[in-house]
Amino acid sequence: MHRIDTSGNVDNRFHPGNPATGQQATLVDQDWLNAVQEEIVGVIDEANIPLEKGNNTQLAAAIVALIAGVVGDGSGAVPTTRQLLVAGGLLTGGGNLAADRTIGLAAATTGEAAAQIRNDVVVTPASLAGLVSLTQVGGAWIIRIGPVIAQIFSGTVGANTTTVLTLPQAFPTEARAAFVNGGRPISTADSNGPYVNGVGLSSVSIYSALDISVAVDVIIFGR
Repeated sequence: MHRIDTSGNVDNRFHPGNPATGQQATLVDQDWLNAVQEEIVGVIDEANIPLEKGNNTQLAAAIVALIAGVVGDGSGAVPTTRQLLVAGGLLTGGGNLAADRTIGLAAATTGEAAAQIRNDVVVTPASLAGLVSLTQVGGAWIIRIGPVIAQIFSGTVGANTTTVLTLPQAFPTEARAAFVNGGRPISTADSNGPYVNGVGLSSVSIYSALDISVAVDVIIFGR
């Protein structure tokens, strides 16, 4: 194809001519007319439609036929028999294309993440809020992993007595076990270092047979 380039064209466009200015009308030649004809006929031939004199709808029919495999009936619509499928149990909203489809992906709530039962939702950082965390209370660490809470803190126990240390944060339902580290290396039987002899929701009891007060580190687990 080419733009008209015969005498009388103005910027390769047709001009009716203007005798007052001496502008010649554009000469239409066989090259341009044949180019237009073959461009149109080429589309019809590509669609395997036989040329038919007097039928002025063949170009439109050829265009519809050529694009039918891409956009259905040629009107711009995707075939409604096509399916938008979702798989894996996480995505929702699939179906045939007879209607608009909205694909969804549900986020787990904090409770659902803690329950660890559903398999059709995704875990997000917000889902883990309060389930996996590290909080500092003074010099103490409170670590949460799901329902399990670990508290790590320091204190001082008295000489030859049981000392009750208040936990940085009380456990909601249960104190499971506690461990203590501290004291000094003395091997005599009556000078054993600190050990845990009781746990509660809000405190831990530590007995020390040492003759002096000592600093200890405590880790306690609960929920």
